[in-house]
Amino acid sequence: MGPSHMNNIENENMPMNKEKVVPEFYRDFRKDEERLGVWHFTHRHLQGSKKPIQTENNQPHKNKIDWKTIFPNHNDHIEIEVGSGKGGFLLEYAAKHPEIFTLGSEWDATWAYFAARRLVKKKVLDNSAMLRGDIYYFLRDCVSDNTIGAFHMYFPDPWPKERHHKNRLLRPDFLTEVARVLKPGKRLFYWGTDHAEYNEVALDIFDKFTGATVTQRNIAEPTEGIMTNFEKKYRKEGRPIYRSVIVFEK
Repeated sequence: MGPSHMNNIENENMPMNKEKVVPEFYRDFRKDEERLGVWHFTHRHLQGSKKPIQTENNQPHKNKIDWKTIFPNHNDHIEIEVGSGKGGFLLEYAAKHPEIFTLGSEWDATWAYFAARRLVKKKVLDNSAMLRGDIYYFLRDCVSDNTIGAFHMYFPDPWPKERHHKNRLLRPDFLTEVARVLKPGKRLFYWGTDHAEYNEVALDIFDKFTGATVTQRNIAEPTEGIMTNFEKKYRKEGRPIYRSVIVFEK
């Protein structure tokens, strides 16, 4: 029996259009007892192992938080910055708006800790903090409906190589969570990047997302006049900057 015939038999026995199952894991939310201003949302691992524990029946691990856990004195005006980097925007925004309670986020522990140290030094921990973990799963599993006032997302990693595009956060399922957790009212999402291709893709995703409207397309000024560290650098280099404001209806 030739190899081509064997391949035909194998193909006949293989299920067609088999759905890829994305594994769900337990993720725990906790305060960092050694680093002020840092909260962790990370995989639960087998003791003595780096292997994450998969949930029973592969269901999401829902663990809704009370925002007073992070901000005991909050006034129901909570905003989230997605990807805070060194914390340049978060630091200035928190100092300028003590009445707004802003949670920054970073997957990379080094940058999350660095940004938190700056918050401590600036003495703005009353109304700001850093989340170290995956912000998509944090929104999906921990944040209740209608609790966030606005989102900020400035100069995220564009993952420029095509094979890495799957790592980009700005995608429809992320916007589904954004729309769910935004409070009724103005419901703003501030977006900025220097990467033309990612910007084009992102705006297309916003345009196609039901209930989202790009009200300022590529012409928005830096939010509250605050530029991130990347933006300051890129403007000096003469790179084009793309800033937009998106409104989510509800």
